[in-house]
Amino acid sequence: MRLSVTILFLIFSFKSFSQEKENNGTIYKNGPYVEAVRNLMNVYKTNNIKKIKKAYEKISVDKLEFRDALNNMDEKSPFGKSMDLDQEMENMGEIFNTHEIISIKELGYPDHFDYKEANDLVISWWQFTWRNKLSGNQGPIHLMIGHFFDDNNKMIGETYYFNPNTLPK
Repeated sequence: MRLSVTILFLIFSFKSFSQEKENNGTIYKNGPYVEAVRNLMNVYKTNNIKKIKKAYEKISVDKLEFRDALNNMDEKSPFGKSMDLDQEMENMGEIFNTHEIISIKELGYPDHFDYKEANDLVISWWQFTWRNKLSGNQGPIHLMIGHFFDDNNKMIGETYYFNPNTLPK
């Protein structure tokens, strides 16, 4: 009897902890969405809000949505409050008033997630080197960004993790 209980216990334990792998899509290292993100990030080197905005408009839907996941959170928006392109460019303009980008370096390579039942997502990691225009101090800031694309190959959203408190003083 004891052996039967032990065997049943082992069978149920094994069954409880075993799960089948389920494919949720495909991950790509390169492709049109990855190139779109790389090109967009390189426009930031211009430190020119008009050029950056135009680059977004070229590859995005009209109602592009931004989320700053570190700085604009509340209980209703745990991933950051939604902003449109004009609001995002206004925020960037405020930063460009006091700081400029010296260089941008891609860290590793972006991952393009081609989800089975959701919008495509490109996640990328960057090191932006900033210079404080007043003091001349420079410093790197790491940035993780997620760009979402719809079935029409247009960017529909950007979520980023950026801490402006780490800009050079």
